[in-house]
Amino acid sequence: MSDGIGWLLEPYLVDCVTFASGIPPAALAARLGSGAGEEARPGSAQDAEEALGSGALCVARVGEVAGWAFAVEYGDAVGATGGGLAAVSRGGVAAVNFLLTPWSPPSLFRHYLDGAYVTGFGVGKEAMRYGAEPGLLVPALEALGVLPSGPQLDQRGMRLTMLAIQDHFGLRLPRRQILDGKLPMYHLR
Repeated sequence: MSDGIGWLLEPYLVDCVTFASGIPPAALAARLGSGAGEEARPGSAQDAEEALGSGALCVARVGEVAGWAFAVEYGDAVGATGGGLAAVSRGGVAAVNFLLTPWSPPSLFRHYLDGAYVTGFGVGKEAMRYGAEPGLLVPALEALGVLPSGPQLDQRGMRLTMLAIQDHFGLRLPRRQILDGKLPMYHLR
């Protein structure tokens, strides 16, 4: 059984993660910018950090769970950009990204589909939503009591927001594998 995604809110464990439905992990890495034909090598979180120290600007470790490919990015993350998410989501692919910034809240959630920005907001600032369908997650957020007037940047409220996103999209992320395991690793920049 895989973990949910609420653990991503724990400070300094993961800075950026991008999910993509319907494509394999290697295709996600390619859409984020890995070199054509680049072979992945198994890498731990420490290996990714060491690659950054050796001159790489961005490294991604990839995998797949619950029908979603995922990329945990280290360094100057591509998936955190509008251009990166548009590239990941082209051809009808759904993409979800979290840019986790405990040093400068709020952390950001964004959802793209077929190259277009569908919805997004700051986790803990759900009343300020953006994208072509800003109300997409409002029913799920209301059902959990986050909206209309849930506490802003409150830990419980932020975890409920992550639960709403997790359940809406069916997202999971294996904590132990991300933090302690080895995953296929690609250089993106």
